[in-house]
Amino acid sequence: MRQSPTRSPASWSSHRDGGRAQCIPRSLPEPTAHTLSATRDWALQHLDEPLTLDILARRARICTRTLVRMWRQETGATPHQWVLTARIDHARELLEATTLSVEQIADQTGLGRSTNLRARFHDSLDTTPTAYRRMCRRSGAGG
Repeated sequence: MRQSPTRSPASWSSHRDGGRAQCIPRSLPEPTAHTLSATRDWALQHLDEPLTLDILARRARICTRTLVRMWRQETGATPHQWVLTARIDHARELLEATTLSVEQIADQTGLGRSTNLRARFHDSLDTTPTAYRRMCRRSGAGG
């Protein structure tokens, strides 16, 4: 079953080893098979680049139709949904751990412009990147 990447602000905070607060619960579901694991791992290292079906299929050395079918079987999500969730997760990591601007984070995560990052953030988390960063910094200061 696929985990929903949507989280309420109250559920963001958990704790890492050593008691440090963490605002980034894992959104990507665990795969049920590993046939495409090398392609998924590669995609995670290239989130700042275009990741179209054609590019992913070429990387996996299969046709796009087979890629979509296998990806969905293994992850419970389409490649597009999975990449978008990975990009949002990466943005969350950067918001928590860096002082990069929202524009810089949008660029580094492959979401393009800050307006797109804000829209995707709102769709997934029902908050803004700035509010998320502020909440994580508050919860981290107390842990």
